[in-house]
Amino acid sequence: MSISMKALVCNLAKKLSDYENMKRIVNHPSNYIKIGNKTINPFNELSLSHGLPALCALYGELGEQYPDEGWDLLGHQYIKKIGEQMNQHGFPSLSMFTGLAGIGLAAVCLSKGGKRYQNFISTINQAIEERIGEMIEYLKQKPYPNMDDYDAISGVAGIASYCLLFPQEMKKSITLILKYIIDLSQDKQMEDINVPGWYIPPKNAFSDTERRKWPSGFFNIGLSHGIPALLIVLCNAKKLNIYVDGQDECIQRIADFLMKFQIKDENGSYWGTHVSLEEYKNGSVLNKDTRDAWCYGTPGVAYSLLIAGKTLNNQSYIDCAVSGMKLASKRLYNIFSPSFCHGLSGVAYICNRFYEETNISDFKEAACKLVDDIIKFYNEEFPFGFKNIEESEGSTKYYDYVGLIDGTAGILLTILAIQNSKKTPWDCAFLLSEV
Repeated sequence: MSISMKALVCNLAKKLSDYENMKRIVNHPSNYIKIGNKTINPFNELSLSHGLPALCALYGELGEQYPDEGWDLLGHQYIKKIGEQMNQHGFPSLSMFTGLAGIGLAAVCLSKGGKRYQNFISTINQAIEERIGEMIEYLKQKPYPNMDDYDAISGVAGIASYCLLFPQEMKKSITLILKYIIDLSQDKQMEDINVPGWYIPPKNAFSDTERRKWPSGFFNIGLSHGIPALLIVLCNAKKLNIYVDGQDECIQRIADFLMKFQIKDENGSYWGTHVSLEEYKNGSVLNKDTRDAWCYGTPGVAYSLLIAGKTLNNQSYIDCAVSGMKLASKRLYNIFSPSFCHGLSGVAYICNRFYEETNISDFKEAACKLVDDIIKFYNEEFPFGFKNIEESEGSTKYYDYVGLIDGTAGILLTILAIQNSKKTPWDCAFLLSEV
């Protein structure tokens, strides 16, 4: 890494170690967001998405990259605070971005290859093992799922991604999740048509906006909240020799669904964000709304198909994924923030993963160019060097966030990985890790 790039990353990481200053900034009302009629502060000390676990992951990676610079000590101050919060408030949910899986991942990143925090990690793993069965039983009783039942952010896909770091120790949890995914993928009779079980009816939609946009319900095909996450979990488990009946068929079923519902126009083939019930019945996508991000659109879907193609040795999936990602990496439709979830960092990182999986040099070049584009958003006057940018109803808003999903930690980890290659499994939070 160039001196200036390293200096930028390290200077920002040091800024983030000032706990009281960091808390003062993230808790400022200017960083609150509106969801419906509610105003919410996204910062949560125990969440990987917006809190201290993200900083632990960053310091864990820096500690591996630059082992003699004391980053592990900065990480330790935050892992201690996480432990204190858990002792005070109890265990949060099991999820990746707001729960135990994310806290466990943060500790793994700081653990020096499993040598440190063994008791802490073991306690988290045991809590997940004890509670996952009850969670799955509850989900199985529901006639139709909510997306956060199964997704990467809050659901079983994100939990499984963490559990796969411990394929032997957590095999029971992984197997329960695989069976749930396969059950979820079975057809359900709905009025005059059979639909895959991952169909979301309007009453289970996340927001009134979704209900208005898809009044008959939909199928979510974004990596953050949809079926690409399930596809990756099934493939990664198989690669680790964890297999249940129907797994290959389920991989093919989800992959074929994604292949079928591409958008095709003069620019090529790519993916939207959702498939409406009407589009499912017609067998083709009419709505061309999309973005080229990790969370929604081509990059996330293409990555899931790349992994499925390699898992099943299906060249058509691989070819489709590669051509879609080449298009997305140049087009960058609806990308205006440097952050990971729906910004440049996510696209850059997926380009880098495509290079690692395919050895196609175009992807490495695209990843490096995107890092240059990310750096253009840097401003030393900003509290954390970068701001998350959101556009809504014609207005642009800027937020000071520290977390993995749309904050500075996710941006810095992306830059480090593309420049130096990655040393810790932080990317399993996004279901992008090499297994």
